[in-house]
Amino acid sequence: MHHDKRGLPITAASQAAVDAFDASIDEFLASGRDAAKLLTRIEDADPEMIMGQCLRGYFMRLPSLARLTALSHDALAKAQALAPGGTDRERKHVQALGAWCVGDLRGTNAIWESILVDHPHDILALRLVHFLHFFLGDLPQMRDSMARVMPRWSPEIPGYGYVVGCRAFSLEENGEYAEAERLGRKAVEINENDIWAGHAVVHVLEMQGRRQDGVIWVDEHETAWKERGIFAHHIWWHRALCYLELEQFDAVMNAYDNQFWTEPSEDNTDICNSSAMLMRLDMLGLDVGDRWSSISEVCATRVGDRLRPFNDLHYVMALAMGGRRDDAMAIVESMKIFCADNANSGVTTTDTYQYAGIPVAEAIIAHSEHNYARVIDIMRGARYEMRPLGGSWAQRDVWVRMLIHAATKDNQTELARALLAERTVANPTSGPSWNMFADALDKCGATREAGTARATAAGLLAA
Repeated sequence: MHHDKRGLPITAASQAAVDAFDASIDEFLASGRDAAKLLTRIEDADPEMIMGQCLRGYFMRLPSLARLTALSHDALAKAQALAPGGTDRERKHVQALGAWCVGDLRGTNAIWESILVDHPHDILALRLVHFLHFFLGDLPQMRDSMARVMPRWSPEIPGYGYVVGCRAFSLEENGEYAEAERLGRKAVEINENDIWAGHAVVHVLEMQGRRQDGVIWVDEHETAWKERGIFAHHIWWHRALCYLELEQFDAVMNAYDNQFWTEPSEDNTDICNSSAMLMRLDMLGLDVGDRWSSISEVCATRVGDRLRPFNDLHYVMALAMGGRRDDAMAIVESMKIFCADNANSGVTTTDTYQYAGIPVAEAIIAHSEHNYARVIDIMRGARYEMRPLGGSWAQRDVWVRMLIHAATKDNQTELARALLAERTVANPTSGPSWNMFADALDKCGATREAGTARATAAGLLAA
């Protein structure tokens, strides 16, 4: 029996195969460019390594791309054939991959969590369950998952910094900002390659309205993080969000064109970054030129793929705003068919599509048609159903903004005033939000309050 770098037994033909497995895990933890490529080293060293096949299956599912998920079933079949010769932990990994392949995502997480009870140093199970809780919007579960394992880790165990970074992000998404920032900065001090930990700090700064600090934080680590593969584009997107709130619109456009959508991309994170930013710019009345076209061309190839509702809504956004309404509607119809086909099947995302995916998609299409009353009718309720879509609070905020924009454009002035009152409480350091609030107050005849709001905005934007 061989062992990985954290001492866990692994069924393998040689230590070289285990070392190759460790190298691929390390690259995965660091959001590197070559994690999937390193799988070939495992295959070359030991094509019958159970954990190698599980890892291949996991990697084929993480990107939520239809052409890759088919390959996960091949890995599953091989892993299942090998499972009788493996350890209990390895057999559970095979079961987790099997649950993922049939769409039982919470069942998958339950298996990984059971692994972590007995094997808290299984950093693959730890990182995957962390991600999948996030993808499902299961934020308390993500926080508690990390809390359970943290006492079993120490700086002497390889990968400790990455675990601290996951803990930081789990706290941030649950609103525990001070401790999240402390741990995120600690993890980056341990290992600057830990872009996920750096990302946790960016989120804290965004949620606390510390936009200048956000720009500085990313600038300080840009050289290291640009080596971290495609996920770096998401960090540049976060910095652009800071520019947006500072009304530095030229900087936003420059980041869009030269940092996170330099060319058409098949990557879902790239698509989500870019479509969400264009939507924000469009709602601010800024001319985005023909930038929707290249995203919508990619999204037009995803019309029949129902793998992650969060991604699908960004496809709908790009298609509807890019003038491909028929394709956007086809995705909505595909969502409805998916729900009908998978009713009572145990597929986790069925309810998410029904209660959040379909309504928000229909609201996006209504927005693209300037049917703002329809947007309001849908989003006043649907906004409270969106957490199971996954993604962060910062990412889902684009659809909250869509509701506010619709109330303004539809001249529902009292509703706009009410929504912006809510928003300025939640985002008290947002200059643009205070300016919108001032405009809404003016329309309602609240001139004195509007002046106060506008002065607040001016002070924030001048800081």
